[in-house]
Amino acid sequence: MVLTPARSIPVEFAGERGGEGPLTLGQLNILNWLGAMPEHSLANLWVELPIPGTPSIEEVTRAAAALIARHESLRTTCASGGEPRQQVAKTGVQLVEVYSLGEGHWGPRDRPVVAEALIRWLREHTDSAWRPLRMAVSVAPDDGGRVIACAAGFAHLTVDHAAIEILKRDFAGLLDQPGRGQLGHPGHQPLDQAELETTPAEQRRAEAALGYLRAQLQRVSHCLYTVPGARPGGESLAVELSSVAAAMAVRQIAARTRASRSSTVLAAVCAVVAHRANRRELVLPILSNNRFEHHLTGYVGSLVQSTLATVEVGDRDFDELVGHTWAAVLEASRHARYDAARRSAMDELVEHERGLRINYDPLFNSLVPESWSGLTGGVGFQAGRIDAALAQTRLLWRPMPRAGTPIRFSLNQLDGCLRLDAWSSDSGLMPRAELESVLLATERVLVAAAPGDLPRARTPEVIGLEPVTGTPDRILVDSCWVDVADVQRLVEAAVAPAVAHVFAEVGGRPLVAHLTATDTVRTPEQAHARCMAFLADHPTAITPRQYVICDAAPPEPDDPAAWPTPSATGSGRR
Repeated sequence: MVLTPARSIPVEFAGERGGEGPLTLGQLNILNWLGAMPEHSLANLWVELPIPGTPSIEEVTRAAAALIARHESLRTTCASGGEPRQQVAKTGVQLVEVYSLGEGHWGPRDRPVVAEALIRWLREHTDSAWRPLRMAVSVAPDDGGRVIACAAGFAHLTVDHAAIEILKRDFAGLLDQPGRGQLGHPGHQPLDQAELETTPAEQRRAEAALGYLRAQLQRVSHCLYTVPGARPGGESLAVELSSVAAAMAVRQIAARTRASRSSTVLAAVCAVVAHRANRRELVLPILSNNRFEHHLTGYVGSLVQSTLATVEVGDRDFDELVGHTWAAVLEASRHARYDAARRSAMDELVEHERGLRINYDPLFNSLVPESWSGLTGGVGFQAGRIDAALAQTRLLWRPMPRAGTPIRFSLNQLDGCLRLDAWSSDSGLMPRAELESVLLATERVLVAAAPGDLPRARTPEVIGLEPVTGTPDRILVDSCWVDVADVQRLVEAAVAPAVAHVFAEVGGRPLVAHLTATDTVRTPEQAHARCMAFLADHPTAITPRQYVICDAAPPEPDDPAAWPTPSATGSGRR
């Protein structure tokens, strides 16, 4: 398929108001995130906009003007310099790029592939200029210039995935009934949200969210797990599971347990990952769309923020695990609106105190709108259909831009077919084969639980993977499985040229490092600071719990009793 640029149409829009105000917590969260990774692949969200039939270009541009006028986020820019603020234009012009499809019989049947080509073109031809919206349409010249597909790119700072679903619905409504013009009062806008967040009640809520997260941060592991012999330095890639059988199973389980479908999938992921990582609980980041209050259900803006859910897998049968997972997700989602800068400072403090770098994996992000009617509707179990559908399961992998999260799962579709991504930012630590095995084990758990509750005693057999055990000197310290040899390599690199030896335990204390003093490392505080600085190059290690600094090393440094009287001892923490 060849897309040929034809022209750009300037679309004038006029909203009810313009204005300026502070950024919302959601906007600040995205700004804080993109500040560290401005070229992140998710800085813009590229989507197909649904269009009923094959409207004319004039009808599409009128709908675009009405959509932009209705939602202030599509007229919002971020003022840089000093304290960031949002500026909403009352009027303006939006360019709509028109691409010709060339000769042929084009129609609605071609829309998915044409929209995909449009999105690819927009993504590849994006300039560095920041815009809240980019929009393009494809036309079929043989049919009087009727629009075949429409695609858009939204700045993540101004909208999130939940907002895009609302925009899709509104855009289709404006095209379906063009005479209506507006779709009623648009309701709560980002400027309104920014004002609301200054009230004492909302400030107390944001403070409580930080308190909740601080408690969860004390339980997060530094590194969920790596396969034996893993070393950093691989590529970033994603594997997608497409499973009709799993989609059928999820609907059956959700109807039986009366839990959400996304929580059902997450429960299966947790069962597999906890088994593989040899853990009884997982503290994992999830994304909350923060649209629980009535005034936010139709909100078009960026509200999404991450939070931490603690899922205690333990000895739960699967139905119980599904209910527990859903409850954990709901509880975590109540604490997902906060000051991102304060969260970052809190993270750094906890990392220093615990002596580790928190990787926040596995991230779980559900992009699937819940269909609550599907939970209680009549769902008849047909084992033969699910078993037959297993033959349609596919695994596809693709390279991905490197991200900050080592492992992440994205639930992209549930209706008709389950599409679940597993994304590794470093295949040296989490290879493609491991991602594939985890995804297939997740499918096996869901299918096994479809006819009835899956007992915990049977779960390991269904998963079909052995727990990762690591090396013989692997120990559990501060919720982290760690190989003492990894800590030894960290300390040696951090305090070189000092002689150093890390012991798994000395006098009841785990992970004690004995080392010789140097000009740059004479105190536990200095030793700890250097170890923290080197952690980025040793993602599977944590720092010692205790530093014992001596003026000289004994002939046999691997004997803690042989070291001379220390000149300084301590944890090195503030």
